Amino acid sequence: MNSEQFIKKIESFKKELPYTRGEYVKKTWGHDLHSLCSYQGKLKPAVAHWLVKMFSEEGDVVLDPLGGVGTIALEACLQGRKGISNDISILASTVAKAKISFPKIDDVMKELARLEEKNRNSILTEEDYLSAEFGLNASVKDYFHEDTLREILLFRKNLCLENNPSAERCYVAANLLHILHGNRPYALSRTSHALTPFAPKGEYIYKNVVGKITERLYKCAKFEFPENYVKGESYWGSYENLNCEKANIIITSPPFVGMRFDRPNWMRLWLCGWNKEDFLETSKASLDRMQMSNWDVYYTFFQKCYSLLKEDAFMILHLGGSKKYDMVSELAVRAKDYFKIVDIVYEDVSNTEKHGVKDKGTTDKHIFVFMKKIRR
Repeated sequence: MNSEQFIKKIESFKKELPYTRGEYVKKTWGHDLHSLCSYQGKLKPAVAHWLVKMFSEEGDVVLDPLGGVGTIALEACLQGRKGISNDISILASTVAKAKISFPKIDDVMKELARLEEKNRNSILTEEDYLSAEFGLNASVKDYFHEDTLREILLFRKNLCLENNPSAERCYVAANLLHILHGNRPYALSRTSHALTPFAPKGEYIYKNVVGKITERLYKCAKFEFPENYVKGESYWGSYENLNCEKANIIITSPPFVGMRFDRPNWMRLWLCGWNKEDFLETSKASLDRMQMSNWDVYYTFFQKCYSLLKEDAFMILHLGGSKKYDMVSELAVRAKDYFKIVDIVYEDVSNTEKHGVKDKGTTDKHIFVFMKKIRR
C-alpha cells in the first residue's frame, strides 16, 4: 500500500468509524477465539478488525509489539495476514499464543492428559499453599472449595509457562485461566466477576478442575475458521528484545494512562506463577508502569518499531485520551526521529458502557495516530 492509498483509507476510516456501525457495535461481535480468556484491558475486536481490514492486505505481516492477548494479531490471522503478537506479560502472551497458533483439539487433549498425570505424581508443599494466601480483593484461598484449590495449585505448579510452552499447553492454560473465576456455573470460584476478581460470595462448592477444563475445550473445538486463516506467532518478553520477521505494518495500542494490567488480572497472573514479589517488582518493567514516571521510555519503543518495519511501511497507534493528559503530544515528540505523523482521528467515548466494571478510568476519547516510517 502506497502513501496515497493509505491517506485515502484514513479519510474513509475517519468518516465512517466502521467499528461503531451495525453488528460491530455489539459487545459480543467477533470470532469466538477473542473470548477464549477474559482479560481486563483487551482492545475491542471490532476496532482491531477494521484497522487490519482497511490498512493491510492479504499476505502482509501485521505486528503488534504490545499485543496483550493477541486481539490485533488474531484479526490479522483471520483475514489472511500473518499476525505476530508480543507482550511482556506471561498471562497475555500465553493467551495470545493459544489463540493465534490454534492447535488441534486431539493434541490439546493429549496435553491435558499429560498435565493430569503430572499432577497425580506431584506433591504440594507448604510453599504452594502459602502462595494461595496472596490476593488483592481477597486471598486466593477464599475463592475456592479446599479440594478445588488443591487441584488448581497442582496446575499452577506444573504448567511451567515460563519455559516456552507449546501451543497445546498454552491452550489448556488459557481455558483454565478463563474459568478460574466468574459469576456463572462454568467458573471454578465462588461467585465473583469474570474480568476482575471481586471479593467472592456464596457457598464453597467443589468443582472438578479437569472436568471443567474438558467441558470448555470441547466447546471451543466447535470454533470455525475462514479458508484463508493463517497461523500467527506469539512472543513473551519486552518489545526491546523482540526478534521477528519485518512487518508490513505495525498496529498497536500502548497502555492508556492510569491502566495497570497486573491489578485487575491479578488472579490469572497468580495462576501463571506470579507471587507477591512479582506484583511489587516484576510489574515495574511493564510499559504501563514505566510511562507513569517518564514518557521517555517511548524513545526506545519507536526506535525498536522502526527496526521491525519494512521500508516505506506504516504504523498505527490506538491511544486513550483524557482532559487530564495528552498522550498524543507526548508520543509525537518521542516518535519524530523515526516516524512522520500522517493523520490523527478522534472518537468520543465519554459515554461508553462500563460493562460491569465499577471504574472505567479517565479515558474520554479514543485516538488513532497514523504514521509512516521515515526514510534514512
